[in-house]
Amino acid sequence: MSQQRHLTLFEYDSVLAEGAGIEGHTLPVSVFAWLRGLCLDDEAVVDTEGRATHFMQLRSARGRETIRFTHYVGVLQSPCGFQIEILPKTGRTHNDPAHSRALVLRMLACLDDMPALEFGSADLAHFDTLLEWLMGQFLQACNLVVKHGLRSAYVEREENQSFLKGKLLAAQQLRHNLVQRQRNFVRFDERLTDRPENRLLRSALDCIASQSQDELNLKLCRELRFAFDDVPSSGSIKQDVDAIRLDRGMGYYHEALGWCKLVLNGVTPFSQLGDDRGISMLFPMHSLFEALVAKCLSKQMSPQRVVKSQGTAASLVTYKEQNWFRLKPDLQLFEQKKLIAVLDTKWKLLDAAKGNGTDKYELSQADFYQLFAYGHKLLGGVGELFLIYPKTANFPEPISMPFSFSDSLRLWVVPFDLELELVIWPAEMTMAQG
Repeated sequence: MSQQRHLTLFEYDSVLAEGAGIEGHTLPVSVFAWLRGLCLDDEAVVDTEGRATHFMQLRSARGRETIRFTHYVGVLQSPCGFQIEILPKTGRTHNDPAHSRALVLRMLACLDDMPALEFGSADLAHFDTLLEWLMGQFLQACNLVVKHGLRSAYVEREENQSFLKGKLLAAQQLRHNLVQRQRNFVRFDERLTDRPENRLLRSALDCIASQSQDELNLKLCRELRFAFDDVPSSGSIKQDVDAIRLDRGMGYYHEALGWCKLVLNGVTPFSQLGDDRGISMLFPMHSLFEALVAKCLSKQMSPQRVVKSQGTAASLVTYKEQNWFRLKPDLQLFEQKKLIAVLDTKWKLLDAAKGNGTDKYELSQADFYQLFAYGHKLLGGVGELFLIYPKTANFPEPISMPFSFSDSLRLWVVPFDLELELVIWPAEMTMAQG
């Protein structure tokens, strides 16, 4: 029986090293040590702007070191190939990984820079992790490229040949063939499949061949690699990505190259992982939730109302003629070009049973301060504000009454139905009707 090479978790779960002696999710000692090293490496856990991401935290429990994951979901693959899948915390209630993976994919489909995502519950149920499904998508797209045929390109070559072909290079001929006069140093163009697009696809296939643990993926990968026998792997991923040029009639390459970039580069909150990293794809849940709400909310609104994502911004204060502390809400609602409401999404779980002065539905005071600033700076103290949270069994309906900052500025707390993909408005609101 083969040793399990993956572990499925939910947001904010913690893991221990095998043999720790206490109950909980465990990882092989080498994998735990790798994650521990990332936690302690200040340079490895910053984003592209140099800000700390804190996608996992080193902690302790009963005298043992633990690693706690935070609000990032996706798959983290160690250099040895072990896959750690992290799914949304809302999935804990039904404990169905395929259902949670489908939610992540629906959210990913709302991101502008993601390839087209088409999936069914049967497909997701087959794969052990989200990463295996994503690798399968690349393989299917690459298979389509092979069926249409690998495109060639003219490549300029210089060689010392026994025959005359192309242009004879006089200087090189004198240098190399002064004695061997039967030879010809020539420059010529040859039509080859050795072009950036094919090199990238070959590199992605090589990567999957060494990282995948799914038999169907590995079988298809082996078959596709035969079609790329004459194509070398990419010597520089970045240079080949920059050199991509889809000529006329190469539209069938588009999807495969989109997946290829994900396979080769991944999507992680790491600035560096070393050259021996696996394929990792991690996404902050608050960004995925915002993207899903933005896309679905636009469909919910009447034609005269427009939802803008990351629209008009303002600053909290001015100091020495400079604007400090930028204010930019997630979503803004306009009617006839007039801003009528500001909406902010929060990937937090509320509890309607805790509507008392102590627990306050588990709402955050900081979020209220934030919305108060939006209301005064963007709405001039007059209008409607909304905090949008995921709908759960503990928060199935909007909080019945608004929170009043003043007689003219109100804040509503409403749920977003992740299955029906719509905001549930308070009964007295007519947001979607116009």
